[in-house]
Amino acid sequence: MKNFAERVERFARAVEARDGAVFGSLFTPDAVYHDAIYGAVHGREAIARMLVDDWYKDGDCWLWDMHDPVADDRRGYVRYTASFRSINRFSEGKRIVAVGVAMFGFADGLFNSYHEIANGTPALWDLNVRGEHLERVVRRIADAQRGSAALARHYSG
Repeated sequence: MKNFAERVERFARAVEARDGAVFGSLFTPDAVYHDAIYGAVHGREAIARMLVDDWYKDGDCWLWDMHDPVADDRRGYVRYTASFRSINRFSEGKRIVAVGVAMFGFADGLFNSYHEIANGTPALWDLNVRGEHLERVVRRIADAQRGSAALARHYSG
């Protein structure tokens, strides 16, 4: 994808503007967005709703910076820093920051998949996620990792 850097900037600006229509338009109708916290979201419309409804129920004043995008014709990678102001009653007003690497797949000039590796632990802590809730979140992430076919050799070795 020749315009990958431009597209990931549109992605970031759509997040900051809470613009689900623009965000969704970057993805194919059957795209899958694998979010480190919310899990897998299927389809352009559901991806747009995830941004507008899910992300913004936890926070507002989003910032999203993309760093060092690289791509070929099939996939692209970019480091990111994302943050929001918490509106959660346990951490209201706190700035929540996550860093990670986003991996995009391409089809027909659009994103058809999104995966991320994010260091979300500091963000969860800053959100005051504790006890059983933190355990459930971490267990879901760990279960997904252990269930990954791409990692089977490492878990069986």
